[in-house]
Amino acid sequence: MNNTENHLKTNKHDLTFKEVFSQKRIAEDFLKNNIPKEALDIINLESLELQKASSTNKELKEIFFDLIYKVQINNQEGYISFLLEHKSYKDKLTIFQVHKYILEFWTNMVKKEGKKELPIIIPIVIYHGQEKWNLKTDLREMIPGFHDLPEYFKERVPVFKHELINIKEYEENDFEKYTKLTAMMLKAFKYAFEENLEVVLRVFLLAIKEAEKEESLDTLIYYGEIYLKYIELTNSQLKEEDIREEIRKLDGKGDVTMGILEQIEERGIKKAYKKAYKRELKKENK
Repeated sequence: MNNTENHLKTNKHDLTFKEVFSQKRIAEDFLKNNIPKEALDIINLESLELQKASSTNKELKEIFFDLIYKVQINNQEGYISFLLEHKSYKDKLTIFQVHKYILEFWTNMVKKEGKKELPIIIPIVIYHGQEKWNLKTDLREMIPGFHDLPEYFKERVPVFKHELINIKEYEENDFEKYTKLTAMMLKAFKYAFEENLEVVLRVFLLAIKEAEKEESLDTLIYYGEIYLKYIELTNSQLKEEDIREEIRKLDGKGDVTMGILEQIEERGIKKAYKKAYKRELKKENK
């Protein structure tokens, strides 16, 4: 396996996550179902704007979150950031990494942009690893007896707190709050470490069938390809023909998926997707 393949394998989760959550409709649906109403009431989700690397923020973008959205919060500029945590072990440093990024973001605004006011940043960590996540998401909870301390001490402890959404622990009814399309793509991450290909494909086929009720064929082709490519990437020995063979075993229940595969080939979408992956690799190698 060459360096490019190794790099692709290492970034298979991040690349797919970025592809999925960079779609505003997915991000908006996810936020609607994971942020409390009192907060949603002052967040203008219509103003969500994905922040892309530019000559002024490229360096910062590379050290920050997987995805950053600019958004109006209480009629002021704010940001919502998504970080995918896909390690198969619990990372005790996540809470510090998250807020290190936020501090660097603010520092950049003051130092390079001359800002005198800072925007609020809402960090959301999405986890789908194999090990149960039971680490603190609030730094203050890591300090013994914090809530019994005098206000003098409490006021001098920084608030490092982030949302943690554990997709791995989702039950089937937890997906029902989302649109069929969002649910389908979240299932891709939930079953990313499942070794039984038959289980993975059956989940995918059922999700596609549900999404058919709400989405056009073109939309199903676009997201279906991302999902199938992810299955292929997370199963290192798996080839596209293996996927086709497993679908054939489902006695016609995979007709829609086979149709998607055929249209992907006909339209050359697969080639375009590979080019997108190569572009991402080049960006990360710079």
